[in-house]
Amino acid sequence: MSSGGISSKLDGVFAGGDETRPPPKTGKKWLRWLIGAAVLAVVVVYMNGKPGGKSDSACNDAIDSGLKLIADGSLDGARGKLATAKLACTGKSSAKTEDLQAAINKAGAASPACQRSVRNIERELDGQRLMSAGKAIDKLDADCAGAATVEQLRKQLARQQAAAASVQVGVRQALDAKDAGAAQNGIAKLEAIDREYPELKQLKADLQALTAAAAPAPAQAVIPAPEPAPTRTVERPAPVERAPVQAAPVDNGAAMRNEMAQGFLRDAERSLLEGKFDAAKTYLDSARRVDPNNARIDSLARRVRERERQVLQTETTIK
Repeated sequence: MSSGGISSKLDGVFAGGDETRPPPKTGKKWLRWLIGAAVLAVVVVYMNGKPGGKSDSACNDAIDSGLKLIADGSLDGARGKLATAKLACTGKSSAKTEDLQAAINKAGAASPACQRSVRNIERELDGQRLMSAGKAIDKLDADCAGAATVEQLRKQLARQQAAAASVQVGVRQALDAKDAGAAQNGIAKLEAIDREYPELKQLKADLQALTAAAAPAPAQAVIPAPEPAPTRTVERPAPVERAPVQAAPVDNGAAMRNEMAQGFLRDAERSLLEGKFDAAKTYLDSARRVDPNNARIDSLARRVRERERQVLQTETTIK
């Protein structure tokens, strides 16, 4: 074969090489890399999050330690373990932190310090010292403040504060109308609800000024003219002494208490008609403290309870 023939064959092979030779396998190489990376990621996630892994073990250790500290009476230490558990417990294990939090709250509410604070707040409310009761509630720690007993005291305080504010508005209206009697009765009612009401001192001063302005001016003393000397003396028989008639004693305190109780009962009836059941109960409590033997208190209290139950049943049926 001549050299020219060999050259032409080689040229033909190189010219048609692209059609007969398979393409390079670059796509399969990248696919293998991607599959390997995905498998590695799955292994890492499984090792970190599998049951019994390091994260779950740390969560259980923190919860168990926190419960033990509660049993030992160390609430501060239990709170520290709670903070650790919130970081370690993830996914379904996060519910364990809620159980530990509830255990801390329950232990805090049952502590002797919390019980003493609750009794002190109850005494302040019974003594109509609402400002002192509010300050005592604000000073409670987080565990004691979340107790159910404290929540009830907080609601009672709110009801009495609302009742005191309502009475104060009535007193101010009476003073503006120059009605000293109504203002005096209103101040007495306000003191029966809240002896520490911020505007109580000013209301008393305004009532005193109103009373002084309405008092008549004192009459001027008249000097009688000298009587002429008698010309003769006439003897008269001595008057017969009569036994003084003793008037029946009047219990002004009982009358005042009865009048105050009647005012509270009227306010309770008005609140009942307006659907303000909490305010009605507060007025009834005030009436009972002033006049515990008043027969209308129990009957009106039953009406409030029945009406409130009817409203709750109606709302539940609608929903």
